[in-house]
Amino acid sequence: MGIARQKRVAEAVRAAVADYLILNLANATPGFVSVSRVRMAPDLRLASVYFTIYGNEADVAYSFKTLERHSSQIRYHVGQEVPLKYVPELRLFIDDSLEYTDKMNQVMKDL
Repeated sequence: MGIARQKRVAEAVRAAVADYLILNLANATPGFVSVSRVRMAPDLRLASVYFTIYGNEADVAYSFKTLERHSSQIRYHVGQEVPLKYVPELRLFIDDSLEYTDKMNQVMKDL
């Protein structure tokens, strides 16, 4: 499969997951949750979904647990919204790239 198709499907999955968050989990998580990116496996059967969660550590942990509890409903919603032969398995991750970038910026300033 082409990389362009992987990117299109990843963007469609990202939009469907974000839609689910808005419709069903807007008030269920204490932290602000957004979908930062989705990476699809070449066969489109596995989607790695990265979330950015703003808040203190307790809010981040609670929000991520809430996302994990709703993972099957999120997958069902993706299956309804994205026309694919197989609904991809979703693997959920916290995207800590912003924290890493801030940390590296601080290190560079200290030099």
